[in-house]
Amino acid sequence: MNQFFTLPEHVSSTHIILTGQEAKHAAKVLRKGIGDSIYITDGAGIRYTGEVEHIGKNELRASIKNKHHFKTPSTTIELCLGLIRKRDRLEFAVEKATELGVSRISLFRADHTEPFKVRIDRVEAAVLSAMKQSLRVFLPQVNTYDSLDDLFERDLKKTLILQADITGQECETVNTRKEERLMMVVGPEGGLSDREQELLKLNNALGVSLGDFRLRAETAAMMMSAIF
Repeated sequence: MNQFFTLPEHVSSTHIILTGQEAKHAAKVLRKGIGDSIYITDGAGIRYTGEVEHIGKNELRASIKNKHHFKTPSTTIELCLGLIRKRDRLEFAVEKATELGVSRISLFRADHTEPFKVRIDRVEAAVLSAMKQSLRVFLPQVNTYDSLDDLFERDLKKTLILQADITGQECETVNTRKEERLMMVVGPEGGLSDREQELLKLNNALGVSLGDFRLRAETAAMMMSAIF
């Protein structure tokens, strides 16, 4: 089963439209033709089953035959990851977090983050690709912050903050079932600074251990996403 993505504004009561690369991939790569069935999500919790009616140069139109509304998860799970300079490692981290079910991805420049320009468009493309491949129907929101301080300026009420920390408590002892929002914080290469560690304490972050060994940032992000 291949799943495609379209923006909600390209969906009417009877038809759904793919544009740009999504349309080209369906028509040119997967050879979708008139009358073929196609599965499309709007990234907001709905998967449509459509029948291809028209294929243009940069557009594919399908009539909607069925739509399935998926229940919004009861807990919002957010991965907060210190920016990783190496692009492939950063994209790997967000890709796997998306496949494992996070609701939101927040990238922040930590005190130990090396200066570089992040390609947010590539990060978003990796997230979108992972959502389609894993058959998810909720597209995680991606945001960037200039610092951990900026990230914590949001309303954090009813949020359990978990920090990857080798000295923290065992993950099995953490009960997250009743939490409305879960924020998983992973530092960049070089880890979090003492100042950032203190900021986490001030925001009542709970340190959790991911094992006896020191992990790369992308590995820790993947493990936290898998566990929580």
